[in-house]
Amino acid sequence: IMSWLGGGPTIPVLRFTGPIGMATPLRPGLSIATIAGAIERAFSFKRAPAVAVVVNSPGGSPVQSRLIFQRIRALAAERSKRVHVFCEDVAASGGYLLALAGDEIYADESSSWPANG
Repeated sequence: IMSWLGGGPTIPVLRFTGPIGMATPLRPGLSIATIAGAIERAFSFKRAPAVAVVVNSPGGSPVQSRLIFQRIRALAAERSKRVHVFCEDVAASGGYLLALAGDEIYADESSSWPANG
């Protein structure tokens, strides 16, 4: 996929922001049910060589984190795409597990995630 400016390929971006699982009864957080469609769409770009994932999450449900992680890895393998993860302010707990779905992980020195203390 070429960008509209005629540059290189367009890379789909998934943004995982907020708590994983139920944030409050009226405001669900990230879960496989709420983001499965976005994950599928990102990996459906046939000519995109990779998918970018931006993580900014304090974590939450270990089960939902693992389900999201597994879906990303399964689609990456099935569609032969690399996954590049960018950790923003925080990628802790389940957010860290989401980051591990990447083939490459990029984090600022100031990002709060296990490798940075």
